[in-house]
Amino acid sequence: MLGVIRQHNPGDRTAAVHSEEHYEVYFGLGHSLRLQDRQGVFKVSPAGLSLGDVLVRTLDRSVLGGSVLDMGTGSGALALLMRSLGARDIVATDVSIPALKTAAENEQLNFGDRIVRYDAGSLFQSPAADRRFDLVVFNPPGWRTPSADCRRELRQQGLADLELSAMFSGEEVLLGFLRDLPHHLTDTGRAVVGLNSMTGIQDVLRRLGGPAGSAGPLEFRLIERHSFPLFLYTREWHASRQVLTREFHHWKEHHGAAFSIAGDGTLYWSYEIVECRLARRGERRADG
Repeated sequence: MLGVIRQHNPGDRTAAVHSEEHYEVYFGLGHSLRLQDRQGVFKVSPAGLSLGDVLVRTLDRSVLGGSVLDMGTGSGALALLMRSLGARDIVATDVSIPALKTAAENEQLNFGDRIVRYDAGSLFQSPAADRRFDLVVFNPPGWRTPSADCRRELRQQGLADLELSAMFSGEEVLLGFLRDLPHHLTDTGRAVVGLNSMTGIQDVLRRLGGPAGSAGPLEFRLIERHSFPLFLYTREWHASRQVLTREFHHWKEHHGAAFSIAGDGTLYWSYEIVECRLARRGERRADG
């Protein structure tokens, strides 16, 4: 999932530049996209920009010449970035039909035609995603499943179920993704995934099974890590700060969520871009 961005550092080369109806994102090496600013469709966040930056720096022809899946495509930014980098066999999925429509329009806006296949579905459940890929890119929801009390209080603050589902349940989404991933990677394929420390990464890997750095048939490698401030983008989210902070501390104490709070009260979370590959065949046979 690509989160909404309302603030950015004007000096940041990857910052999103906004106009009334469109905004521009720049990923480096001349790869720039103009995206429509649509209500209900997540804009590219600093985390999404960092993930795109990794793709620009690490993808080569051997990967881009294969099959690519952008899961939870949102505005389509990462799928279109991979097209700009040279990929041609691209599938982009999302649970949101309006997001898929916007992503397809963004492709037409930037390239003048469409080659990406857009399909609706959760995780690997869309028909187009039911195959093996050489590269899977995924930016899942960043926060854990909230308690019933927290969810009720957030609704009272005016937050809709769509907003809540887009931000929460990240650990369950991530677990479902990682459990199914081995069935959707080619033998030499890999996934590049953005992990939010608010999900409780250690808890997710423990539930998945396996020691640190591996989990059953998968191996993990940390590519890079960033620290981002928590932005509360709307009046309703801002009004819920006290409720959220209480919930965050519960996650930290009981589920391994990781964050720090600066002297001015700003909460900083860790964004970890991780490569997932199938374990070597001998190790996979040993796992059963």
